[in-house]
Amino acid sequence: MRSTAATSRSLRTASSGAARRSGLVGERSSARRHGSERGGALVPRAHEGEESNNRAMASEESDFTRRQALSLLAMSASATVAGGEAQAKIPAGYSAVKNVQKGYAFLYPFGWQEVSVDGAEVTVKDIIEPLESLSLEILPTNKESITEYGEVKPLANTLVKQVLVPPTQEGTVLSAEERENEGLKYYTIEYTAKAKNFTRHSLTVLGVQKGKLYTITTGANERRWPIMKDKLLFVAKSFTLL
Repeated sequence: MRSTAATSRSLRTASSGAARRSGLVGERSSARRHGSERGGALVPRAHEGEESNNRAMASEESDFTRRQALSLLAMSASATVAGGEAQAKIPAGYSAVKNVQKGYAFLYPFGWQEVSVDGAEVTVKDIIEPLESLSLEILPTNKESITEYGEVKPLANTLVKQVLVPPTQEGTVLSAEERENEGLKYYTIEYTAKAKNFTRHSLTVLGVQKGKLYTITTGANERRWPIMKDKLLFVAKSFTLL
């Protein structure tokens, strides 16, 4: 994916034509993902003497109670992903991400690892198949709906040509669809990016909520698309704005 500045320029062009500019601000969201809830492991403390033992045991019991509560909270939070398509018990083979503060939730294939990528809100990938990954980016916008950027098919062509596919690769739009979930509209773009030695098959979902433009992209090597297709389509459909 190209730079955020390129994203902003292309969306401005697609939403208002050559004669007008939109108000999209091309800045990376500087806020980092948080809200990942994990229960900590209980670590025994060293004890010296009976009095020290009693204090330590009481402290450990208190810690254990708090950690039990946190673990239950984490289990409860990870058991469901709020909203629309993602509001269900996590299916086998998937992990969940939910950030109420930043307004998004989605599923991704179990076993993918989170990695740090400059400018991305969340990035997870398969460590064995590097083209199998998911990345979420958030940009500020003055739009109230993704539809204000234009119809899905023209926008898809613009983004694939100018933003989603590197200039050294050949991008081809395969499909572009609009869906609605709980009053919010999403655009889903399916496309390929052909490089010299490989072709990546990708899905990008875009949505707007509360002054933010969300762009989530997942994909796989074209040779593995028949294997990953159903999983990645499910991942794309699970993306929900809260």
